[in-house]
Amino acid sequence: MERKVITVKPEKQFFKLTDYAKEFTHEIGRSGLLNIFVSHTTCGIKVLEGEILLLSDISTFLQEMFPQKGHYRHDIIGIRDVPIDERVNGFAHMRQLFFSESATVPVQDGELMLGKWQDIFLIELDPIRERQVVFTFISD
Repeated sequence: MERKVITVKPEKQFFKLTDYAKEFTHEIGRSGLLNIFVSHTTCGIKVLEGEILLLSDISTFLQEMFPQKGHYRHDIIGIRDVPIDERVNGFAHMRQLFFSESATVPVQDGELMLGKWQDIFLIELDPIRERQVVFTFISD
């Protein structure tokens, strides 16, 4: 098992991780599985098509389902056991329900086995923050 951790600060909602993943698997050069994991609860990892209008549709859907100015109990800081300066981000936690914290992609001889239109994205739901992404390669 091999691991690499990167820190990114996405400046847009859909941050492409495919090139980072390719660089890591090319260095290894073997076959196996690559897991991409983010250890945060207000962003997600997803393999999807990076077409700009599709990404816009996803963003619009998330905004309509869980508006940033909505009313979320998570945002009532006074009744939670958290510091008074805690972020008000209930909308981001709700949006994250549609995503996972990880994705796993097969690798053949150091090459990601992604489909023609597939890319790996970090989906930022609580902008703009530093995020740690863990790439873990597992082989026989």
